[in-house]
Amino acid sequence: MERKTWGIILLLVAAVAVPMYRLTDWFSHKAIQVSVSFRPLRQAEPGAALPVVVGLDQDYELSSLVVSEVPPEKPAEKGRVVWQLKPQGKAAPTRGFLYGQPPEGFQPAAKAPAEPLKAGSSYVVEVAAGNVRGSTVFQARGSEE
Repeated sequence: MERKTWGIILLLVAAVAVPMYRLTDWFSHKAIQVSVSFRPLRQAEPGAALPVVVGLDQDYELSSLVVSEVPPEKPAEKGRVVWQLKPQGKAAPTRGFLYGQPPEGFQPAAKAPAEPLKAGSSYVVEVAAGNVRGSTVFQARGSEE
């Protein structure tokens, strides 16, 4: 082919590739959308938090799940871990779970169960499915709020 033909082909490829890169999310880093809701399934004791339901934007085969307390004096940092899970082999796809109840295919990383959440305290939920991650910060609510 002639040099002019190669130049036109290159220009056409660039005219298609640049808008695809700029206007689509095909090449962007994916993230898990994590949401938290509170369910007054039972009356919480004074100082205790309402049950927390963690929702995900779609079904994921999670590879890790960690809930940490956010220290009030340093809100940009993570505090101590209150619940950590690891998969038992291959985890079943899940779109959500109740705090303290491991999703199917998970077990506590430590032998201790999930610590009870305290109303008014802030926590961060971090999940991962392979190299895709997501997190959200929430404040636990009590029954009187």
